[in-house]
Amino acid sequence: MGFFKNNTSTNLDVNLTQPSKNQDSNVNTNQRDLSNEISSLKNKTDQVDSSIKSIISSASSLVSYTESQNKELKNAKDMLSNFRSNMEDLAINITNVHIKVLDTDKLADTGLNSINNLDLSLADLEDAFTVSTSTVNALVSKLESVNSITDSISQIAAQTNLLSLNAAIEAARAGEAGKGFSVVAGEVRKLAENSKLAVQSITSILEEIKVDILKASSAMNSGNSALSTQHNSLEGAKNSFSDIKTSIDDATQEITTCIENLTTASEDKDNVISLVDNISTVFEEHESLSKEIASDLHSQDNSLKEISNSLGKLL
Repeated sequence: MGFFKNNTSTNLDVNLTQPSKNQDSNVNTNQRDLSNEISSLKNKTDQVDSSIKSIISSASSLVSYTESQNKELKNAKDMLSNFRSNMEDLAINITNVHIKVLDTDKLADTGLNSINNLDLSLADLEDAFTVSTSTVNALVSKLESVNSITDSISQIAAQTNLLSLNAAIEAARAGEAGKGFSVVAGEVRKLAENSKLAVQSITSILEEIKVDILKASSAMNSGNSALSTQHNSLEGAKNSFSDIKTSIDDATQEITTCIENLTTASEDKDNVISLVDNISTVFEEHESLSKEIASDLHSQDNSLKEISNSLGKLL
């Protein structure tokens, strides 16, 4: 502008011709047109500079947003890594629990088999006690029959003794003729007495045997009752073991399902981590590109400022 002002302020020769005045008029017109064009160009340059500043601001915001997102993604990656570690530990723990449950299941099977075998043994023993009790009761009944027989023998011996006594009396009355019969009657009486004593001894022994047998029968009845109680208790234990076995089987199935779900979740988790890694890589590239664009925009802004300043100097 100073250049054009200096030209217009120059003292022209008053003796210039008319065509020279027309040329000066054209120069002034061209000067104004050029000045207007430069002013318009400067305004447009300022507008572009303003737009670039707005773009720079947006780019800076984008860079900040990208940096923030990168931090969030890094935090997410760290959290996923911790989650993966926790899931792996959980999978190991559940696998160990599964192994222990399977071991417990084997022990439950062994215990249940032992109880079944013991139940069979108790059933056999109970049957044996029942047979023994029946045998003892039959023996007691037979002893009663023997006692009845010994009573009959005792009565016969008493009657025989009485008859021999009567025979001896009659033989004594017969005198000499009855001596031989008297001897026979005496022998018969002795046999009757001996039979009576033998019967009494047998009866005493049979009574003792009967008492012992009744004691044995009572003991067998008590044993049979105890076996029945034991059998009932064993049935209860057997049912409890069966319930435990069922619970263990259910727990095993649940743990198996849990392990399968953990395996699926682990695969999904790996896919998520891979996806986050890819997204993080993209955001890092965006961040780098945004910074590069922002840097280029700053350079363009500086260039436009220089152009605007240069244009301002021309006005």
